[in-house]
Amino acid sequence: MPGIEIRVEVRNTISTLDFASLSIGEAHQELGKAVAAQVQQILHRRFQNPSPQSIHPSNILAGKQLSSIARLQQDPTLPTILRQALELYLDCLNRWSRGAGLESVGRKSWSGVELAMQLQGDQPGCQSGVYREGDGSVLFWHTEEDVDEPGFARVDQPRLMRFSNPINKSTITSFIYPDLLPGPNFNWRSDGMVQFADSLILREDCRKEGNPANLIAWLSLLLEGEMPTPRIIQYLQPVFDGYAIFHLAPGSAGTRCRRVEFSVDRFQETELPTSPGGFLVQSNAFSLQAGSLAIQFERDPFPSRRHFESRIRRAEKALNNSPSKVDLERIQRMLASRAGGRWAFANKDVKAHLFGRLSSESLEIHSHPGMALLSG
Repeated sequence: MPGIEIRVEVRNTISTLDFASLSIGEAHQELGKAVAAQVQQILHRRFQNPSPQSIHPSNILAGKQLSSIARLQQDPTLPTILRQALELYLDCLNRWSRGAGLESVGRKSWSGVELAMQLQGDQPGCQSGVYREGDGSVLFWHTEEDVDEPGFARVDQPRLMRFSNPINKSTITSFIYPDLLPGPNFNWRSDGMVQFADSLILREDCRKEGNPANLIAWLSLLLEGEMPTPRIIQYLQPVFDGYAIFHLAPGSAGTRCRRVEFSVDRFQETELPTSPGGFLVQSNAFSLQAGSLAIQFERDPFPSRRHFESRIRRAEKALNNSPSKVDLERIQRMLASRAGGRWAFANKDVKAHLFGRLSSESLEIHSHPGMALLSG
């Protein structure tokens, strides 16, 4: 954010790949090298046991998506900064593919970059929320969740990656899923911007064509503050899959926070109320504010929705207190709760968690592997 100076304090215990001294393309290539063995195992399992949720039977969709992004990058009607970011994305995807050794995977009729593009259709699981404090600051939290397959874990180890953002010269720190580029996970920038994305349970016809939702998450990570995410979505529709993306940013008029829920050709933007005690929570289902999107895009039947709704109600119970009683310690206790069993905030599928506080002067980050634990 131009003109904003922010103090960033990070308490992190997750192993970090520090590529901030490299160009963004070089950083993605080094990331590919770091996750190569795991990515190749993921691809092998996807092709051995294909399903509509995990892989498409041919490279047709991946080829269409790559062609679409290349066309958009050349489209003179798009803003220059978006075209530049799309060019960066294609370069980073290619370099990540080379770093991960995907050309040598040996899939008949698939190029390495097509395999990389296909992987970008995968999604993390998660739970997210934001809360407005009495002084206007925002508390936030997010977990990264992934259900392990029998005998195999997609997330072989929690990782963070630090890399440079050429758009505004900030440094980005991102949680990394081995098969995904940064963006659809928890992230923060040295200029105080925080981004995390909550996956949505969508109908299969939301996964037939379009530019990947993960591409939008990558672009917004670089462009937020220069171009708002709803505008990016409008230029890139239709979208393959969808997310609820949260953005927080410091500003001279106070801390700003919004959520954008989107899929296919629609989106719903919701601002965090400025009044103390206001909050937004999300857990893999469209919010009440995006009810019309849920009717159109959410999977039906959706038997697990009641479990996600119970998780949201537990969050609401923890947050429906005087703002003077809601602080980082309360957020940490909420994340460490085992109430709800398999669907608790702290469950065996949590690979990492993030919580923190953003004010107009400072950003406090806590990021740790696994489920949250009670301090002390």
